[in-house]
Amino acid sequence: MSKLKKMKLFQKIFIGLFLGVIVGAILSAIGKDETFVVTLLPWLGLLGDIFLRLIRMVVVPLVLFSIISGVSNLTEIKKLRSIGTKTIIFFLVTGFLSIGTGLLMANIFKPGAGLKIAELGADVVEMKELPTIFDSILGLFPANIFESLAQGEMLHIISFGIFVGAGLLIMGERAKPIVDLVDRCSEMMYKVVDIVIQFTPIGVFGLMAKAVATFGVGIFGPVFKFILVDYGANIFNIAVWYSLILYFIAKVNPLTFYKKAFQPWVIAFSTCSSAAALPVTMKVGTDELGIPKETASFILPLGATANMNGTGIYFGIVVIFAAQLYGIPVSLTQQIMLVFTATMLSIGCAAAPQTGLIISIALLTSLGIPLDGIALIAGVYRIVDQIHTSTNALGDLVVGVAVSSLERDLDMETFNGKGMFSANKDIS
Repeated sequence: MSKLKKMKLFQKIFIGLFLGVIVGAILSAIGKDETFVVTLLPWLGLLGDIFLRLIRMVVVPLVLFSIISGVSNLTEIKKLRSIGTKTIIFFLVTGFLSIGTGLLMANIFKPGAGLKIAELGADVVEMKELPTIFDSILGLFPANIFESLAQGEMLHIISFGIFVGAGLLIMGERAKPIVDLVDRCSEMMYKVVDIVIQFTPIGVFGLMAKAVATFGVGIFGPVFKFILVDYGANIFNIAVWYSLILYFIAKVNPLTFYKKAFQPWVIAFSTCSSAAALPVTMKVGTDELGIPKETASFILPLGATANMNGTGIYFGIVVIFAAQLYGIPVSLTQQIMLVFTATMLSIGCAAAPQTGLIISIALLTSLGIPLDGIALIAGVYRIVDQIHTSTNALGDLVVGVAVSSLERDLDMETFNGKGMFSANKDIS
């Protein structure tokens, strides 16, 4: 027991992750219809659900206070414009690179070649209507902020927080009491996050055990090539594009970054939600990677909703995959347009599971490709969405580090230090 207490948090998360996979595989082998498995699965799910509830409990107040605090402490409007411009440029560039990577991998490895489309059922996925690009832009701004807070509409909360923070920034000294109060509230939420993340290993265990037990290992069979291409493209994106940005633009050691960013990566991987990983992402960004608090408070909440690199990779792969099932050629012009269309559609979509699946239906429809291929992917989307979401979360931190470095305020002593999450600490 004493050894367990001394164990580093990321080691506990690793143990929880692998135990979850092992237990899930055993339960899947026993049979998910067996009485024992049917009785146990809801309890495993409860562990994951409690963890997600705790995370969701802190997301809205954390984002609201952090955004207002971050913007109001940027010293001047010019600083806000500088950081905002660089952030949007990075989001767009990494989005284009990611979707392009997915398209390239799909064209090279042809994951849809050789599958029998007649075996698929078109009624598995229900077509859902998506907002237009114009509606997505309009949706950036809330009509009623109290309604948005209650419903957890993250983009609305972010835009409202930016306006409030900018207003306090313009007020100058007169706003100091309010800014101090918001700062204290933001610090309080970080302390709450410190408490919640201690439950991470148990939550990850429950989520993974239930997922593997429910889907089973056999589900990898018919679409194993698609899954391999998807995971391979995400790994390439991290190993190449992210590393190049970190090394040449941020001028930091990528290996140090990946080691410290593991915790939000694994939470995003197990929950399939950038929003669920956001509290820990923000904590790691400031305390481990040296991103200034005001910069992290602006970039990371925005990135959790608007920066979907891993999901963009999936868009590129799934369109080529579905086209290959029917032998439909997708021209270079169509693929170039896909990069722009997918990037715009991803802006403003909820940072939640299944979002990428819904958007991909719209993309296939716009290209005139039948939706039967999505029926096959829908069964394993939870599995591939894990690598999408974890790549998304990692990309937010990459942008945060790069922008901070360009602004010359990245704390290199913190970045190169051992970090606060590398060992257990007293949070009392």
